[in-house]
Amino acid sequence: MPAVTLAALCAQLGLPVPPQGGDLVLQAVKALHEATPDDLSFLDNAAYKAQAETTKAGAVLVRQADAALLPAGVVALVCPQPYVAYARALHVFYPQPPVVGGISQFAVVSNRAMVAPTARVEPYAVIYAEAVVGPGAHIGAHAVLGEGVQVGARTRVGAHATLERCTVGEDCLLHSGVRIGQDGFGFAQSGTELIKIPHRGRVVIGNRVEVGANSTIDAGALNDTLVADDVKLDKQVQIAHNVSLGRGVRIAAQSGVAGSTSIGEWCVIGGQVGIAGHLKIAHKCMVAAASGVTKSLEAPGSVVAGVPAVPIAQWRQQMALLALNAKRQKTGSPTGTSAAPATATPAQPATKPAAKPGAKPAAATTPLPTGPDTPNPFVGEVY
Repeated sequence: MPAVTLAALCAQLGLPVPPQGGDLVLQAVKALHEATPDDLSFLDNAAYKAQAETTKAGAVLVRQADAALLPAGVVALVCPQPYVAYARALHVFYPQPPVVGGISQFAVVSNRAMVAPTARVEPYAVIYAEAVVGPGAHIGAHAVLGEGVQVGARTRVGAHATLERCTVGEDCLLHSGVRIGQDGFGFAQSGTELIKIPHRGRVVIGNRVEVGANSTIDAGALNDTLVADDVKLDKQVQIAHNVSLGRGVRIAAQSGVAGSTSIGEWCVIGGQVGIAGHLKIAHKCMVAAASGVTKSLEAPGSVVAGVPAVPIAQWRQQMALLALNAKRQKTGSPTGTSAAPATATPAQPATKPAAKPGAKPAAATTPLPTGPDTPNPFVGEVY
């Protein structure tokens, strides 16, 4: 981990060098409450202002409005977006180690595969015929690249990842256990027979895409599944066949997108979100965590929440009404206050109204059967 002078760091971040402390040597990046005079820290969230007032950091990335919070002797690196500057600073302090080209003697590489001399293939990786590995790419241990798979320059494929029927662009990061290009979930039902739908399409992934550990992207059925540049997927995300993800889409963990849905550019999808198939999500939409999207979002910039997902203002109103109704039921009063006990009156036997002359007699009703072995008459086909 290289030490960095404050002046050199400012040059990397495009910030002016403060009049004092340009020669300060910084060793690491740490949180406000853990930093020492040799460390860089940052303040972006107002919840940490109290920590900023007592920090011992050597320098802090901070907005102009918050610079006065820092103790005397702490250098304020004023910037409009401290969190962005912090992210860039991490790359300065902790650069990605360069890839040293070479193929392990324990790797299995087809003589019909093309591996660039500067690419690295770790032990027990398997690369099939017609696969292409670009310059500076890194293929992790036990990773499998199927026949014809293409991996672009400087892309890193984690250990135990499996890539089939796909092309991956440059500067991507596919974490351990990723599965890309396998068959999607498709069956045609004929009576009691389920006929598998073979998937002949591919997965086409752009540049600078990151796919979290144990996430899956299915191959298209006929056309390709598309993942545009700068898409970021968290861990355990499922992308079904023929989905299209626009540039800069971010999807948090344990979310799933059903087949043939299109998500526009720069959308943000929270964790544990389910998105139904064959929908269109406009650009720059946001979906709150644990929501279920069952209809297309046609207005760019829509923000939705809930199951089924509705505009977030409507969802908040619904939650407030539910809380109010729960309080009323608890207190036994429609106004939320305890009501005086009502005087009990004896129940009166119910009487049926007299039938009109000439009316047909009411049909007898049979109660629905119940029990664990009773067939459910409401179960239909599942799509």
